[in-house]
Amino acid sequence: MNEAEFERHVRTGERNKQILELVHNWCSHAEVRNHGGTGLIAQYTGLPLGMLGMHCDHAPAGGVAGWYLEVGVLDFYDRNCVHCDKRQAVRLPNLIQLVGERDREVARRKEESERAQAAAAAARDARKRRRDALRVSQSAATCALLDDLEALDNSRSKDARTRVVETARLAPEILTPPIVEYFFELAASDAGGCQAEALDVLRHVGADAKRLTAAALNCLVHHNSIDTAARIVTVNPSLAEEAAVEAAVPALVGLASPPRPQFGDRERHLQPEPLLAVFAAWPEPVNRGIQRLLDSRQSYRIRIGTAALKVLSPVDPYLLGRFAKTLVAKLVRAHLLIDEDEADRELNMVCSDLQRSLAAALLQEPMATDQLIADFFEGASSEGEARLARVYEEVFRFTYRGKETLTDTVAGVVLSRIVRLASTSHNDKVLTEIIQMLRTGSSDLLGAARQALDVVLGAAALLDDRLEAFDGEQKLKANTTPLQALEAQNARSTLYYIRESFSDMAAKAAQGDRLATQSYVEFLGRIDESRSGLSSALLKESHHLIATPEGLNLVLPELYAGLVGASTLERAAAAKTLGEAGKERIADLPELVLEAFVLLLRDPYVIVHKAATTALGNIPLPPHLEQSADSALLQLILVYSSGKDAEDFLLRCMQLYLHRFADERQLRGELATVFIRILNRVSASRELRELNSMSKFLKDEPEYVDLVIRVFEDEDVSDYGEEDAMELAYLIPDEQVLKRADDLVKVAVRRHGRALYVGAIVEILTRAGAWAQAVTAAKASWEHLPDTVPMRRVKWVGQLQLVAVQFEAAVATGDEARLTALKSEWEGLEKALQEDEKLYAERRNPLPSFFRTHSGS
Repeated sequence: MNEAEFERHVRTGERNKQILELVHNWCSHAEVRNHGGTGLIAQYTGLPLGMLGMHCDHAPAGGVAGWYLEVGVLDFYDRNCVHCDKRQAVRLPNLIQLVGERDREVARRKEESERAQAAAAAARDARKRRRDALRVSQSAATCALLDDLEALDNSRSKDARTRVVETARLAPEILTPPIVEYFFELAASDAGGCQAEALDVLRHVGADAKRLTAAALNCLVHHNSIDTAARIVTVNPSLAEEAAVEAAVPALVGLASPPRPQFGDRERHLQPEPLLAVFAAWPEPVNRGIQRLLDSRQSYRIRIGTAALKVLSPVDPYLLGRFAKTLVAKLVRAHLLIDEDEADRELNMVCSDLQRSLAAALLQEPMATDQLIADFFEGASSEGEARLARVYEEVFRFTYRGKETLTDTVAGVVLSRIVRLASTSHNDKVLTEIIQMLRTGSSDLLGAARQALDVVLGAAALLDDRLEAFDGEQKLKANTTPLQALEAQNARSTLYYIRESFSDMAAKAAQGDRLATQSYVEFLGRIDESRSGLSSALLKESHHLIATPEGLNLVLPELYAGLVGASTLERAAAAKTLGEAGKERIADLPELVLEAFVLLLRDPYVIVHKAATTALGNIPLPPHLEQSADSALLQLILVYSSGKDAEDFLLRCMQLYLHRFADERQLRGELATVFIRILNRVSASRELRELNSMSKFLKDEPEYVDLVIRVFEDEDVSDYGEEDAMELAYLIPDEQVLKRADDLVKVAVRRHGRALYVGAIVEILTRAGAWAQAVTAAKASWEHLPDTVPMRRVKWVGQLQLVAVQFEAAVATGDEARLTALKSEWEGLEKALQEDEKLYAERRNPLPSFFRTHSGS
């Protein structure tokens, strides 16, 4: 976020603060609620910012919540306060001031509209007098044409438009020279609103081609009747004048390829033919028009210029190169050369279009464009460097969309630039862009990486050097603040990820190539023992190399050395490699390797036995090693269950054990009970999916109900986790539901605010036949709903649900009298809901009040 954007938010917050005071002064019942979170700017400034909306316990209709409180407050006032007799005034100034400002603005706009309508009527009368003068000495057919023009002027009807054009097409002889001249007048002015029809008429009657082309270009210059004018210009582009062509470029580009909208991507009918025809006849004026667009300070005009390059570069291979310097200069200094635009926040859209144009230039002239971008890196701001780096990522988007393929030359240039920037840049934003490139485009660079495998491996080594140097610098720093520590952690993570990405790229590039694999393994073998980070990174990615038996033979010595080596990082990396090798390759391994792997499950270092446990799920073992793995995994569960750390790892171990090792005999013994007791000691909110995967093994234990109750009562379970928690409840056997029905009701009472929880408890209680407890649970949820006007309908709906449960209970017990009473209560509630909906239908219209007219209800 730039400074201008921050200032806009502050101004919005200050205005919201003023509106908030007016609301508080208006009525003691009124309040403003934030329906979203509190952002960093709101925390920093203390200003009211967020999804703010007005609320009142006496309001039968809601309103809108949004970033601009004024809009929502006025909408709420129109829906509720105008009709309210419960208002308790506080002080002045209040909402009347805001409403008065709004009403005066509405009146001013109405006056402006009336003046505009009067001016339009006067102009229409003048056009009528002009047509009346033309009728003198004209034939009846010509007068009929003028009548159609009159009808078109008065009503803008489609039928009138059709009659005017068809008359000229079928009987061009009725258009006498004065009438033709009049149609040229109509084509030159948009006051009559029929320029398109005038141009069509002139085209049908064979008017002077040069003059008609000039009239069409004039329409394009002023963005009037663009479709019709473009068709006319396409026929005789050589008859145009240079100055008019240059001025008409924006309209022609808008027809050929308008810039994509910020939100959505609606289907557009593109018409590039007029622009291509004009460019073929007048290349230099069109180029000057594009240059004027790119030189503009307005975001949208610059985007029109880049759209022109997109359309025309396929027919002129030198076009992108001609404008490359302008594009780079505009991009790197966008914050200085482009004005702020509300429709293009933080200039994201225009910069994206500039980057796409430069990416296209890179694809056409990779060496020259890359050197040009490199030249502008010198002296660029931090943000400017990041924008330039993003150009190389856009290259991959061309290939992703299937519009281009990366040639070896382009791939080599892009890879070389990525390696240089990753090795030398200290700009966090640039390094972040490199991470994105390596995520999205590494597969497109594999051919270039295979040709320059030593360079890619060297880049991984350089990043490892940078990591070591960074760690050394951090050790020398003292008294760092929490924010500085967090920034340092993020910076280290960036360097670490780039090193890992280069390692991954090198391994994928060497995959299936004996010589490349041999080079990779030799490089790995030459790494000094003190650089375990680099060796572990390369070893971890070597699973790509062992996809074939030949690759496995080459990598196996280094893999086994990693499994039994002294470095914890290398042992963990070797375990991860085995976990991703696949069952076919595991079957080719000597048993000695698998024995070494199983030993890692008992490794005292956390990083090692965690990696081995994760890999174990994908590694089949012979029976005697399977038994050893069973014992080792159970030992890990017991060790981690006694502490408070690594709960996520503990749950993964338990999940793996239940799915792979536990048998029915163990579960019927004490295993299931022990596991449930362990799970009752760990946080449930973060690992509900793992609990669900284990629940089918544990559900038959009586203590499973306690586990479900604890999950339901965990305040840290988010709304998104409610369905996972409910799945746990649905598995409780009916016999346990009946035994613990009262406990489940207590949970429903305590958690009445969680409607989904209450519904799940009611469902399992009714499923098991615990009717009295089900009614109690449903009633508790209904009773806790606030009895306010805004919540009235919700309260009635909750009562309907209660009646439904009571009805089922009455059916189960055969209580006929109770069934009749409940039926009457249900019908009364439905009638109340319908009457309430009808009474307040207009005020509850989802459209904001300023888009509709209130009936006063």
